[in-house]
Amino acid sequence: MEIKPLISESELLALLTKRFGTAVSQIEPIATGQIAKGFFFAANGDEYVIRFTRANMAMGLHKDAYAYTHFASPLVPIPPVIYVDEYGAFTYIITQRMPGKILDRLSETEYLQLLPSLMETLDAIHQTDVSDASGYGSFNEQGVGLATSWPEHLRHVYEEEDERWFYGKWHTLFETTFLERDLFDRVYEEMESLLIYAPTERFLVHADFGSDNALAENGKITAVLDWANAVYGDFLYDVAWLDMWADSCSYGLDINGRFQQFYQSQNRHIPHYDERFRCCQCYIALDSFRFYAKIGNEAMYQRMKDRILGILG
Repeated sequence: MEIKPLISESELLALLTKRFGTAVSQIEPIATGQIAKGFFFAANGDEYVIRFTRANMAMGLHKDAYAYTHFASPLVPIPPVIYVDEYGAFTYIITQRMPGKILDRLSETEYLQLLPSLMETLDAIHQTDVSDASGYGSFNEQGVGLATSWPEHLRHVYEEEDERWFYGKWHTLFETTFLERDLFDRVYEEMESLLIYAPTERFLVHADFGSDNALAENGKITAVLDWANAVYGDFLYDVAWLDMWADSCSYGLDINGRFQQFYQSQNRHIPHYDERFRCCQCYIALDSFRFYAKIGNEAMYQRMKDRILGILG
């Protein structure tokens, strides 16, 4: 299934020339990302990034704009947003290009050097004041959470959506793809059993941190990208996310153990840490199952299946 919008370079050139009122140069496609189609480019002596999404996934771009205006700080570097606009059936966002390279292109030595900054940046995200916003789970372009509790947000992973949205009536995937209902139900039941440990305190959670959604240079995080999946809820979700995908860019490091040491060094007691962590792992697996079934990526589906079954034993 093709998710990314199809934008030709000639269309892009015409759009950017009109938008900036001058010729643009150094147009370069961005290979990473599973939802948005992106390009680097230069105009008026500055470097930028433009990303396009389909209309039913445009909320992610609006959340990027909200994140920049509400969450950016010296400790949480977020690319400045220049424009968010429509182009035909697509929505696009233009941001300043930030220095550094994505985390999954770091060498093992570079990643080890980065770990202190990575943990500090993620902790700064979690310490961001969201008291002016309401709700839990995914939030809209006004920063309003769409669920009334963290468990409600997690349980939503089994619910179908309006057919206009990305997942739509996705339960048909159990019959038409490799998505296994017995596996989904088993992991969901494990998650459900752990929801009694869910915190009521609300934290800002990036929910897709690392890999190709953060940039680093000289041992420091230089940008936190793509806030489309950001939520209000349990901050351990971000730690579980990094741990679940640990072998993709962190060279098999004990991510969970390192974060526990980090919290202990600050004398921070986190109630029901193990249960909350495992609950988040189950949700990440469930959301990954339906995503990879939706886009037809059986290899990544199997990878996540092996990971969660290894955890559940």
